Amino acid sequence: MKPIGLEFPSGPAAIHLALSCAAIALGGLLLGYQVDSTGAFSGTGYTTLGIGAVVALAATILQASRTSTLPRDPLAALAALCGFCGIAFLVSAVLAPGGTWMFFEVILLVVLLSRRHAKNDAPGPDVTPKIVGVLFAMLCFRLWITYQGSENRWQVMSLPVPVLSWIPFDFLKPVQSIELGEFTPQELGLPRAGLDFPASLALWASGFGLCAAGLLWRSRSAIEHENDRIHSTIQELPPDMARAVELILPEEQWHELRLHGLSERMLKKRLSALVGERVREKTNLAAAIDTAKRQARLEGEFAGEIQDALAERRQIEPGS
Repeated sequence: MKPIGLEFPSGPAAIHLALSCAAIALGGLLLGYQVDSTGAFSGTGYTTLGIGAVVALAATILQASRTSTLPRDPLAALAALCGFCGIAFLVSAVLAPGGTWMFFEVILLVVLLSRRHAKNDAPGPDVTPKIVGVLFAMLCFRLWITYQGSENRWQVMSLPVPVLSWIPFDFLKPVQSIELGEFTPQELGLPRAGLDFPASLALWASGFGLCAAGLLWRSRSAIEHENDRIHSTIQELPPDMARAVELILPEEQWHELRLHGLSERMLKKRLSALVGERVREKTNLAAAIDTAKRQARLEGEFAGEIQDALAERRQIEPGS
């Protein structure tokens, strides 16, 4: 009897899953650093990372309540953990610096991330390209705020007041413009020596791209990894029987048949039950076709067409 869950699986899907986890880890590392005006590296702070972890935890719990899929080997468990970390990294990178902006972004992200993709039942939190697009839009907003701070402008934007802004008197400057979204250097977590925005932008853009691509890659690879596990279980049968099972239950239907994430024992029981159901359906269909063939030619165009179609179906069936 082979040990369950004590050895790492091999194969293309497992390699892709491991590489996607490495991409998420590298992306998170890049998102955690910034470059100051002296060229030195410094961290971006733990506050936003903590908020990102809370959002990722809420998304993981809410998504897990909609599926019974669990990681069944060490690699799948590592991939699920990397999915959680990847979401935490991305959320912490795109959140606005405190205040009302951050509150609304956190609520929006929890709502979006709590919805599991219908075609993905892989272990761990799931993201879709649309969610990545929303995160990218938030990242652009965060980068704009950071750029404003690097230029010593501590607001999202400044709108000139018509007429008053045209009058060239210094005492009117406080009322010549309206400041929107004010913030402080402490909220942004900028280094004391000042921020080298181009270098930091390169780090954050690379980290965001690696994390986002790694999360999407992880979801697809996790599904392929589950399919490989199901295929390996079917291959424990004699060769002819295994081929028959995969003809009766095509791989394209394994997700819809809810075979992913089952334990070895439950997977075998589920496969046995599904094969029995499919065989009974085919037997009942064959019996109905035989009955229709033995009947006299039915009158009416519709009934005659159905009878001809059933007869053709019976002729092309294997063993007919």
